[in-house]
Amino acid sequence: MTHPTRYLARIVLFLAVIFALAFGLHDVLFHAFMSNPGLNFVILAVMTLGILWNIHLTTRLFPEVKWISVLQQPREGLKVPSPPRLLAPMARLFRARREHYPHFALSHQTTSAMLESLTARMDEGREISRYITQLLVFLGLLGTFYGLILTVRSIADVIGAMPSGGADLTAMFEHVRSGLTQPLIGMSTAFSASMFGLAGSLILGFIDLTAGQAQNRFANEVEDWLAGITFIETPDAAAIAGGQPGLNIFQHTPGSTQAAPAQSEAQIIRELTSQIAQLREEIAAARADQQEG
Repeated sequence: MTHPTRYLARIVLFLAVIFALAFGLHDVLFHAFMSNPGLNFVILAVMTLGILWNIHLTTRLFPEVKWISVLQQPREGLKVPSPPRLLAPMARLFRARREHYPHFALSHQTTSAMLESLTARMDEGREISRYITQLLVFLGLLGTFYGLILTVRSIADVIGAMPSGGADLTAMFEHVRSGLTQPLIGMSTAFSASMFGLAGSLILGFIDLTAGQAQNRFANEVEDWLAGITFIETPDAAAIAGGQPGLNIFQHTPGSTQAAPAQSEAQIIRELTSQIAQLREEIAAARADQQEG
């Protein structure tokens, strides 16, 4: 299994480059931030939340990878770690099957159901990350429109307060110059919010991409592992019955999935139906536990 450390290191390196650039431009960024500190603080807080969430999505793969690695390379006296959260239904299925059948194979339907459950759990976290990225864009546009409203209203006030008739031209010019202060503040508010919002979405987009690559690599390797312990045709009847050694999920050999003594079609259908029903119950229980937690 590929360890997610490389993806976590890529995120940390990218953030280090961003902090270095921000430190080099701290004067400009500070003045831009003070143009509208309230909204800009909210944008930075949301960006920080999104960064921490994506780091969490990457680091939660560590126990999953460790659990599978132990199963792939079993050794005497080595304690199997506690089942992780993403692979909890799979861990319960393996434990239940091992108690009844020490040597067993997984059906294609069972493997597909476990992969779908794993994909759904990972997509749930990715959806939150995508929402935070879109929220940053929305906050940037909100600040832009708010600044434009302030600008238009200030320009209207300046025009409405301009002296008319035979007023002195110098006094009129001074009035316009002093009145343009508020419109410029409004434009500064609009541009600063847009800058922080778009920059935050760009930063979070790259981190979300890296976290997604780590999750996709993990899902692909889990699929490859399960493909090695999945039968497509008739399984070994003796293995399913638990009488003779058959297919061991921890020590799979290329010739172990070949067809053995023929098993009646009715027995195969009953076995597949039982496995699928048991898996659905375990997935439903896992989702209920997750919602309660």
